[in-house]
Amino acid sequence: MDRERGESVTPGYGPAHEMWLDPGPPLPRRTWQRRTRVPVIVATSIAMVGFAVVVIAAVIAGLLTTPEFTAKGGVVADCATEVAAVPGGGTLARGARVVIYDAAGGEVATTTLSRFLRGDDGCRLTFEVSGVEYTDAGYLVTVGDADGRFSESISTAALQQGAVLRPLG
Repeated sequence: MDRERGESVTPGYGPAHEMWLDPGPPLPRRTWQRRTRVPVIVATSIAMVGFAVVVIAAVIAGLLTTPEFTAKGGVVADCATEVAAVPGGGTLARGARVVIYDAAGGEVATTTLSRFLRGDDGCRLTFEVSGVEYTDAGYLVTVGDADGRFSESISTAALQQGAVLRPLG
């Protein structure tokens, strides 16, 4: 500011320019804001309560619902005979029972070996069952019945991708 004249000074450029608009006519009163204030507050309050109810319902549903996945897998089998040898004697063929247990020992799903697949990496008797409850602890898969049975511990990720069970027999 130039102290002698009472002006503001921009260093290196001289006095700063100040522009002021001339006073104009008065603005019209905004009566629409007064008329709509209460309906806007009521509508916003109702919308926020509705949103809160939807969020709370979604959180509760998420907490109460256990995620499920489709368990897939197969047992390595002989390509010529289409059966798998089981440790301790016996064989597995199509229709053999497959039971999946969780880490606590509870039965999670039951199915059968349903298809025989030939591939470049060998042959397999396969199973697939949907609705298996997800757990991070893994599963115990038991294949077979009285004629021949074996069990193998499998991770959740392996069952989701298609576990390959290898009976040592």
